[in-house]
Amino acid sequence: MTGGTTPDNRAKSERGSNPVLSNTRGKFTLYNVAGLGKAYYLVDTKVVNYAMVEESLEKAYDYQVFLSKSAKIIKGSSGSLKVLGVEAEDDCLFYKYQQITKEIYDKLISVPVVQTDLSVLVFARANLDQGYLNTAKYALVSSFDTTLTEKHAKALTNVEITEFARDLEEAIFEPAILDNHVFLNGIEVNKKISLWSLIKLLEEDKSNIIINFKHLRDNYQRQSAKRIEGTRDKDGKVIKPQLKTEHLDDAEYVQMGSVAVNHNTATINMLITKKVKLVDTERGNQISEVAGMVVTELNKFRNYTIVSDGEVNLKSLKVKISSKKVFELLKSKGVITKNSSPAEEFDFRVEWDLRLDNLPLVDFDSSFGSIEGLFKELAAIKILSSILSAHLQQESAVYIHEQLEEMQKNYLSKSVYINFPTTTEYSDLEEAIASGNINSRIVRKIDIGSKEILNLGKLYSANKFLNRLYEGYNQDTGEQLEKLSFDITLNENIIFGHKYLSSRLKLTKVDELMRQIFDNFLGIEDHSTVVAILLKTGAEALLPILQARWRGEDIVREELVAAFLTANNKLKEYTEKIYREKVSPLVFYIGATGLISDHMDGIAETAEAIGAKYGDLQFSKHERQGTFFEVGDSIISVYPKKEYYSTTV
Repeated sequence: MTGGTTPDNRAKSERGSNPVLSNTRGKFTLYNVAGLGKAYYLVDTKVVNYAMVEESLEKAYDYQVFLSKSAKIIKGSSGSLKVLGVEAEDDCLFYKYQQITKEIYDKLISVPVVQTDLSVLVFARANLDQGYLNTAKYALVSSFDTTLTEKHAKALTNVEITEFARDLEEAIFEPAILDNHVFLNGIEVNKKISLWSLIKLLEEDKSNIIINFKHLRDNYQRQSAKRIEGTRDKDGKVIKPQLKTEHLDDAEYVQMGSVAVNHNTATINMLITKKVKLVDTERGNQISEVAGMVVTELNKFRNYTIVSDGEVNLKSLKVKISSKKVFELLKSKGVITKNSSPAEEFDFRVEWDLRLDNLPLVDFDSSFGSIEGLFKELAAIKILSSILSAHLQQESAVYIHEQLEEMQKNYLSKSVYINFPTTTEYSDLEEAIASGNINSRIVRKIDIGSKEILNLGKLYSANKFLNRLYEGYNQDTGEQLEKLSFDITLNENIIFGHKYLSSRLKLTKVDELMRQIFDNFLGIEDHSTVVAILLKTGAEALLPILQARWRGEDIVREELVAAFLTANNKLKEYTEKIYREKVSPLVFYIGATGLISDHMDGIAETAEAIGAKYGDLQFSKHERQGTFFEVGDSIISVYPKKEYYSTTV
């Protein structure tokens, strides 16, 4: 929560090593991270005898917290509260919180404001313990303790929340530590355009912006381990491809690329395209023709990470702007400068600094649509798309197999993109880490799942699931196939049926979901699930083809491949639309702020707690370290995962 307040507000508040408790009554405002009053509270302090630690909550109050510094106990409740583990010599008191309106709050002039009182930090710790993560963070922000706020604002995983709780307790039980904290007289709010909103503007107007490519490369920090072209032999030696690429030009500027938000991390990437040619590594001659196509001008793509896991990675860009309208728009947002001075007059010849690191990542008042039923919809589409993709691994609606083989030999994909094999720069990860060439970081993965299946990663690949639950026979020979794959059905008449399942094989909710769609697609049982998916995604043109297959009719191979390709593209387009409009904005907001959207009312729970409620959920090692929010019929999970990256620029 950084930004620009007046210098006076940055002065450290006066407070001693032992903050004064409100004698009988105080009041405080619960601010959100945008600095807006979210709720208003009266707080009363009640000292009690150790024998009276079972306390009812009077009707006038909404919440109470027990505090004993000597016993190191903090416990909150919106009802009666019973505390164990308190000895006769321990100090005991209750904070009683009454939520009031702003109108009443403003009229209570004689009641002191206690924003920096222990009662606010205690309120934060008690709410954190009960899983009210947003409320706990709002209380922390409301304490004006910048030191703790900046450290724990984005806490989401088990480890992060545990550290957040520990630091709150340290501040409460050992208040002398607060002497080293910075306190403000208010909440800092950065009122500049959010990076999220700016990225959307840039995406719309990217055709009018070019980027200084050398500056981009020289100032870029990789967020993944660098890969090089080639493969490694059994001794770890790199075998280079027979071809390489060379840039067609050495232009100083490149067109601004398209921007995409990651599906399950708070990450934004910009895709830069460069024109290249294929060159024979030994002879040095250019490859001009492949599979009957001229390939003298090919595209080579590279992603540059603007935001990585909720942190700005690309601090600035040097750009030229060809449109006066776009210039005026960016100027009005205050994001372009020249020699640290704000932009004034449009000049297409001038190189501007586009600052990204001094902007808030998101608009804190962002609202999101319902995610009700979203996982089930995405899962069904992904399963059917996986089936279609499994048919099409070696297929093209444009090129015959001989062409595809020649393209593969020349490192070109079916879409005529450069497709070199790659391997890591290092042969030994531990050596690379020891030498400082590779480092690691913890990335927070954010997924939307259901109360039965935690995320889409739990789904099997199409061919793996086909072999898991089904058996297949060649209709012409009656021979049973040892290993099943969908692509063989393009050339042979295969009949599928359910496999006899061993008692050792335990079926899960993933099996149930996938089996329903597989049964329908294979013509074993009509659940109408495939029809529903195709109609929803605009891929209904595939229906007559499938219905003919279910009736046992022969379909021309080329017609079947073309229909599968068209339908699969529709499924992928629909999926991307859902992510772009519903999933990615929410994922980015959670990862960038450390907050769940307020209107979702999700309580933070551990894997053990959510797993006890919903026994069908299965957790990986990483997911067990996560935090889970139950939102309607959905579960949002946030879990840590280690990733490696190259330290070189």
